[in-house]
Amino acid sequence: MHFAVDLERLVRAKQHYKCCRLCAHDCGVNRFSGERGFCKADECARVYRHRIEVGEELELIPSHLFYLSGCDLRCMFCIAEDRAFNPTIGTPLTSGFLVEAINWGRVRGARNLQWVGGEPTIHIPAILEAMADCDDLPPVIWKSDFHGTQDAFDLLDGIVDVYVADFKFGNDHCAQQVASVNNYISIIARNLSIAAQQADLIVRHLLLPGHWDCCFRPIVNWLSANMSDVKFSIRDGYLPRWIAGTDTRLRQYLPAGIGAQAREFAKAAGLRVIT
Repeated sequence: MHFAVDLERLVRAKQHYKCCRLCAHDCGVNRFSGERGFCKADECARVYRHRIEVGEELELIPSHLFYLSGCDLRCMFCIAEDRAFNPTIGTPLTSGFLVEAINWGRVRGARNLQWVGGEPTIHIPAILEAMADCDDLPPVIWKSDFHGTQDAFDLLDGIVDVYVADFKFGNDHCAQQVASVNNYISIIARNLSIAAQQADLIVRHLLLPGHWDCCFRPIVNWLSANMSDVKFSIRDGYLPRWIAGTDTRLRQYLPAGIGAQAREFAKAAGLRVIT
């Protein structure tokens, strides 16, 4: 069971509006004064969509997903396209909005509240503030690119029931080329270790065309060596969206049967594959 959001945690979270170090870009901008970092977010989080999903991992569904605009990555294949990267799109997140939406979701059978994006990490202060004024919160799922900082995970400790970590790339080169981030492997490795100590953890990987040897295999090998008992979810629903058409590999569709092949490969490596 997650903790209630306390005042001291909120005060610490809002300090990042004055000097933002929520994600690993470590911009240090004053969002209150109009400065904008890599994600371009201000102090207002916005929900561009919320709905009940049944396409998540079986243990999570039906899940009530809240899609926040704005992101600290720039994945060329982003299925949310411009909504992921433009933090000004959507309805401002307030406690009133959240309470009404949660009640709507409960009536429709939602088992949990899942924060997704874009990327929720850049909006931690607003999310915590909205949840602080909500009584009887459902279990909280944090679906993230895991490009956050130690401070970000400290703020979430005890609040999140389940982390869903997108382990996107198996090396720093692909992460920089496809998502415009540096030092990816060391950052996500640290954060996976932190999250595993805080709450239940699901590591998710979306198979990318042409990235089996450079990304999928290394991810399986890393998990096998470091977190072999973690729940591993392999997704094979890739679509060449956003600007994927500009990349010779990402413009392709996945080969038929690749999902089953990937799951067998991961199981053979001793991983705990879930669906």
